[in-house]
Amino acid sequence: MVMQRRKFIKLAGGALAAAALVEVGARTGIRPFKGFSVKRPDADTRALLGDLPENLQDRAILRMSELDRLPWFEKNEGGDLQLVAGVDLPRVIDCHTHVGWSQGVGGDIDMAKRCPVSYFFDHESPQDFLHVQMHPTAAESRKLSRETTWTLVHTPRRNKTHTAANLLAEMERFNHDRSVLLPVEIPVRSRHMEQTERAAKLDSRLMPFAAIHPWPWSDAKIERLAKLMKTTARGLKFHPVFQFVAPDAPEAMALFEWCAANEVVVLSHTGFTGREPAFMRALSEPERFKKPLKAFPDLKIVFAHTGSRARFQEAFAVAKEHQDQVWLEFTGQPVPNINKVLDEYDPQKLLYGTDWPYYPLSVSLARFLVATSGREHLRPAILRDNFLRLMNMTEA
Repeated sequence: MVMQRRKFIKLAGGALAAAALVEVGARTGIRPFKGFSVKRPDADTRALLGDLPENLQDRAILRMSELDRLPWFEKNEGGDLQLVAGVDLPRVIDCHTHVGWSQGVGGDIDMAKRCPVSYFFDHESPQDFLHVQMHPTAAESRKLSRETTWTLVHTPRRNKTHTAANLLAEMERFNHDRSVLLPVEIPVRSRHMEQTERAAKLDSRLMPFAAIHPWPWSDAKIERLAKLMKTTARGLKFHPVFQFVAPDAPEAMALFEWCAANEVVVLSHTGFTGREPAFMRALSEPERFKKPLKAFPDLKIVFAHTGSRARFQEAFAVAKEHQDQVWLEFTGQPVPNINKVLDEYDPQKLLYGTDWPYYPLSVSLARFLVATSGREHLRPAILRDNFLRLMNMTEA
């Protein structure tokens, strides 16, 4: 029995470590590189920003703590960033957040605890904050990989700071009315759906999506999903990389068929950075979403991250081909890529997300506000109205 347990932990830990390497890259969109040096945006970079006012073009932000140099942010008495009072923004609905992971036999997370947040990425390292994505660095990748390897038996310290209470405190400072909590069900000993449900019970502003591992597909899983949709969740989170299931695999097709038939919106991770093992990159190729989109015309799916860096263009192309079915959210994308989405996609099919706790709410909001400078009329739809319409909600 002891040998079997050790073998299980070793195998599961290895699978999670591989998944961690993929997830770190897929969330962000750039390879770590040596010798990174910070420079102020040059004319070519500013040209990518279109009609951004000159007073913003010259304000290169190198650290999160410098975001108060932008007109929308200030620091409170405690030194925390917050929105300036009176900023003309709707109450934000964030369609992409997560609470902390505790898997396997790891210790539980106190979702009501307030403490300093330890984000997955270092947002004080000098970087061209708005226009370039430098995360994860090599050091961040190694640390996250180590932590995820042992998550089945030990809950990392910083995961314990990713609490519902901490998220809610940030929401207060940045005018967030609702946050969608996205669980990811891994293949073995998964407890993230449990954590997500527990967090959502603390406050009605936290809206949980469901997650279920589609392999093996069964009547029991159908029953579980139906119950979640009736009692807890508003949509479904699918992650082809972490779940080791491609979107055109039979199990995923069965899951998508059920979602289409039951009018359940799917939010799926898409794309990768190019650093992942080839077989894992293959799981999240945007082209592989074409099969379920064609097979199930009633399927509504949100492309999370818009393909990340390595597959941004490819995900964009698939979305355009199926624009009646595909919504885009651009978490982790820098200003130039957000501008491309704003320029070329139906603004009624765009959603706003932050990917907290990889990114503080301030980072994603700053990039979005810079990208929409000069076209402020788009903000209410993307920050709130499009989500309400997609989810058939009158108000949040």
